[in-house]
Amino acid sequence: MSWADVQEMVPEDTGWDVEPIDWEKFWANEATEPEFIIEPLIAAGRQTAIFSTAKTGKSLLLLDMVAAAVTGRSVLGLPARPPIRVVYIDMEMTEADLRERLVDLGYGPDDDLTGLAYYQLPSLPPMDRDIGGEVLAEIVTGHRANLVVIDTMARVVSGEENSADTYRAFYRHTGIRLKALGVALVRLDHMGKDGALGQRGSSAKADDLDVVYRLSATDSDHLLVKRTHTRVPWIPEEVTIVRNEEPHLLHVVAEQGWPHGTATVAELLDAIGVPIDVTCTTASTALRGAGEGRRKALVLAALKFRKARP
Repeated sequence: MSWADVQEMVPEDTGWDVEPIDWEKFWANEATEPEFIIEPLIAAGRQTAIFSTAKTGKSLLLLDMVAAAVTGRSVLGLPARPPIRVVYIDMEMTEADLRERLVDLGYGPDDDLTGLAYYQLPSLPPMDRDIGGEVLAEIVTGHRANLVVIDTMARVVSGEENSADTYRAFYRHTGIRLKALGVALVRLDHMGKDGALGQRGSSAKADDLDVVYRLSATDSDHLLVKRTHTRVPWIPEEVTIVRNEEPHLLHVVAEQGWPHGTATVAELLDAIGVPIDVTCTTASTALRGAGEGRRKALVLAALKFRKARP
């Protein structure tokens, strides 16, 4: 059969609205800077999982982070940024639990939490089905959200937790919709019986994620967030977080949580006169020009370190 014969067998219009990359436009577009929606853990537009054993404090940590982010406060002790908008799907806490935690974190009636669309024990269709993904996309669009938090993953799907098909269906119906909207996603989950193997249930849970973190408590006041999987190389490998109790409950990045060499690169940027508010690309170019090129993750850390210095 000739190629001409094959072409005659293919319909002219499939009816599917899909197009390949236009390479001229692709290369004409400027590369985007690595960007966090919540530093230093949640990348903008990316899909992230955080898992831990029960009662480690992952829900409390995320609540602290998103409440600060929507109110424009400092998050984890880093410089404050403009407020974001978050949809939080909470399948576990009661209203009393939420109130107690917000009060412990220093919030009350006078704080503007309107940027946090908090859905508590909602009756939503399963997100591993098309209707579930469609409903969540409508919610996200209606709130103009930048970030969605699901707490916890096992409670928003109808399929078996040990089945790979459950999480492939979640991505097909929900995850891909959020990616198309440019909205970041954080999925909270439980650790399996063997912590070295990651999240509870099917190993396919990590297949479509951009970043996976394991959260563990090193003592009563310190948490370690360790990256186990990533396709985002500039995300830090690990972050140490201190849980302070005064003047109210507050999580902050520990000084020792900066990657090794961060302070040295910050000093190099100071020495060659790089302004404090430049992009990662500009800082990297300046370092290479001075014969001091460094990995992107370390340059990003140094830029944040400079801003966080007193």
